[in-house]
Amino acid sequence: MTNSIKFFAIALIFSSLYFTKVYAQKEEKSLLYEISGNGLSKPSYIFGTIHVICKDEFFMPQVVKDKFATTEQVYLELDMDDPTMMTEMQKSMMMTDGKTLKTIMSEADYQKVATFFKDSLKTNIAMMNGFKPFVLSSMTIPVMLGCPMQGYEEAFVKLAKEQNKEVKGLETVKEQFDAIDNMGMEKQAQLMLVKMVDNWTKGKTEMKTMIKDYRNQDIEAILKDMEHASTADANFEKDLLENRNRNWIPRIDAIIKSKATFFGVGAGHLGGKTGVLALLKQQGYKVKAIK
Repeated sequence: MTNSIKFFAIALIFSSLYFTKVYAQKEEKSLLYEISGNGLSKPSYIFGTIHVICKDEFFMPQVVKDKFATTEQVYLELDMDDPTMMTEMQKSMMMTDGKTLKTIMSEADYQKVATFFKDSLKTNIAMMNGFKPFVLSSMTIPVMLGCPMQGYEEAFVKLAKEQNKEVKGLETVKEQFDAIDNMGMEKQAQLMLVKMVDNWTKGKTEMKTMIKDYRNQDIEAILKDMEHASTADANFEKDLLENRNRNWIPRIDAIIKSKATFFGVGAGHLGGKTGVLALLKQQGYKVKAIK
């Protein structure tokens, strides 16, 4: 997988975390949870990631490495070491049915976004007229962070290779893109490009707050951050989080009954009444925060 596509895969999942509104459910302050009981012979673990973060803010507690070492396989949201992922990602990044940025946006909005990309990214957006708005919004993340970046998925893939563990994905590239594309290209452009540009300064502040709360391992605070994010959209939540969480549960159930597994998914998927932790408890599993 090329570095550009690998970054986009990570940025795509990060944007899923940033552009979503969710509702908080009180959980202990932790990013790592043990899944046990319900007939399991060995526990599995799930870790809430933030998909891109400044290198100097990246942290990996020793307990995470210790629990990772006790498992037999690794599941991320996507299979990051799948050699076919690059092809699937490239195919999913483009709009279909003849749609372009110019056909899904007003001229005024198009010029606003084009000027932003020219000034901030030194990029001519006309050269990417067929890309989905979500793809273009993901390209702004390095500028928004303003620092060399590190990804947790990348770190877990490296650890898995060092320990000869197989890395797999909870969902396919198509499933992840479908969750985003369900809103339609026009709304995607308004929410993820126009609204992002209009709220750029506020968005940078919100991202810094979210990263601070992530480093504090405070899932409840992260959920509140998303709820008040300037680009939040209530209608987007169900497709991007709740439905995906519910789709994952039977898959996780089958996976952990087969092998002790380490899961790494966006921290935004863990909390809330329809979050992965609550849904696992509903299935009869004991879910315990690991300090």
